[in-house]
Amino acid sequence: MSEAFPVGPVILGYLEVLGPTHGYELLSRLHADLGRVWRVAPSQLYSTLTRLEKHGLITGEREEQENRPPRIRYALTQKGREFFWSWVTSPVPRVRLLRAELLPKLFFLLQLAPNRLPALLSAQREILISLRAKVEAECPADRFQQILQHFRLAQLAAGLTWINALLEKEVR
Repeated sequence: MSEAFPVGPVILGYLEVLGPTHGYELLSRLHADLGRVWRVAPSQLYSTLTRLEKHGLITGEREEQENRPPRIRYALTQKGREFFWSWVTSPVPRVRLLRAELLPKLFFLLQLAPNRLPALLSAQREILISLRAKVEAECPADRFQQILQHFRLAQLAAGLTWINALLEKEVR
């Protein structure tokens, strides 16, 4: 379930937080809570719901409404819950995913299991330190590759500064 933005796992997270709910409520909450991180079009949300149901991560139950078309109320399956918890407690492999993927993970952990936040942040710090060591070990030959290396090191430094600050707050 690899996506530029982790819409599938985020939907699973909302179902874990809210319990069974329908697509419109999911979209409203997603925009209210994570809209400053990224946006999801209704078509993307509904196609993701279909895919999650196809993979057995959620179930949909049709609800009749008076004077309105029926809607589907989605619920998390045990398989979906396991997938979500594996995702939300795993650090991201690249610095560019800190915003798009780590921030939603922090959002859900703060609500569901704040005691697990330090472990995720510590694991994330170790990944960033490892990435920094790999980038520092590179010996770029041309000027553009040197500029790119400098850029990547600056991003890693900013990410590490941010993670360390969050960890310091969590320890207090």
